[in-house]
Amino acid sequence: MDIGYSAEALPLSSSYWQSDSFVKSFNGSYRIEARIEPVVSTEERGLLVEVQKLMEDGKRESALEKVKDSKLTSESAALQFNLGNLYFEEGKLEEAKKAYEEAIGKYPSFRRAHRNLAMVLVREGELDEGLEHLLEALRLGDSDGTTYGLLGFCRLQKGEWASALQAYRMAQLGQPDSAEWKAGVAQCLQNLDEREEAVALLDEVIRQRPNEASYAGLQASILLDLGENEAAVKALELPRRLGTLDPDSLLLLADLHLRAGRVEDSKAIVAEAFGGETKPSEGRIISLIGSSISAKQWELAEELVEKAKSEEGSPSRAFRLATARLAIESEKAPEEGVAELEKLIAEDPTDGAAMLALADFRFGEKAYDTAALLYERAAAVEETAADAWVGLARVRVEQRNYDAALEAVERALELRPGGELEAYRESLAQLVEAAR
Repeated sequence: MDIGYSAEALPLSSSYWQSDSFVKSFNGSYRIEARIEPVVSTEERGLLVEVQKLMEDGKRESALEKVKDSKLTSESAALQFNLGNLYFEEGKLEEAKKAYEEAIGKYPSFRRAHRNLAMVLVREGELDEGLEHLLEALRLGDSDGTTYGLLGFCRLQKGEWASALQAYRMAQLGQPDSAEWKAGVAQCLQNLDEREEAVALLDEVIRQRPNEASYAGLQASILLDLGENEAAVKALELPRRLGTLDPDSLLLLADLHLRAGRVEDSKAIVAEAFGGETKPSEGRIISLIGSSISAKQWELAEELVEKAKSEEGSPSRAFRLATARLAIESEKAPEEGVAELEKLIAEDPTDGAAMLALADFRFGEKAYDTAALLYERAAAVEETAADAWVGLARVRVEQRNYDAALEAVERALELRPGGELEAYRESLAQLVEAAR
């Protein structure tokens, strides 16, 4: 069972919007680009000079009111843009968005307005629309590090790793010290199988931002991909000692300790994860339930099931599957567990995980034909195919059909090359040869 975070791209750190690189980039947007942007009249320029003086004196609210109340603003793309900037700085993002849209409506090739509107949209999670305006800003000649960095972020969230990496690299040319862009590069490298470089880059990020545990969590997930479990533990222990590790990361750390046989350490961290106001996500709890079942730590698994129970609404399919597996493998209520698995499969005939769990149970009962049928069905589901082919190979070995077993293992190796499967294949190949 995968216990990493590789499928989830990190959100932009909240500190990015206060970072020196962002503030410098944003403040630069007040400068007029006469070649590609609206011409400013004498009256408009006079108003902007007054606004600039108010801002220099720290009177931002007065500056905002002056622009908002001016009769010139409703007809001026430049003033609408500056109004948007003032709203943005006050944290009034919806008003800023409307002002930038007004500016673009009056002057469609307003580069800075496209770029700043994209900032608002990205900050509010409207990534597809934000991406459109970032691309338009670049088409109009923007080359700012923030623009490229936000483009990389949008691409990353869409799983477009190569395009995101290219954008982040461009962002680093203008803002080489930005932790966000370094972390973005690392996530791209992780998904492009360049994990060692990603780990090294995250060392730099963590030195810059030791109090932001999400970066340590990302590094730990990459180390897990590399099979360096103890290094992943070390990556998470520092932010844990600093008290900055979030509940999900704490459960990941508990999972790693459990897999290493350090049961008491794992239990202590589980208690820590549930000790605060924010609780771990159901997905992370269910992952640890799976590890607890594999380690035959029934008490811990039952405790986690209780903690994962939803206070309202129906339990999720993942939760139902976890409780069914626990009922079966702990031998406390195997009939109930089997009945639940059968319900899950009846509700969704493509539920590979439920079919795999039921196949394992039937295999244990020596109902090999039934188990084989379930493994074959699970092999048709991408997420469970590799494990299903291995299970089918075990069935064929029990049936002394070694040719079919070897074929099943080879199918598994196509999906999951290397490791113990390679050794299993070699031993099966020897059996096939001996049988001839």
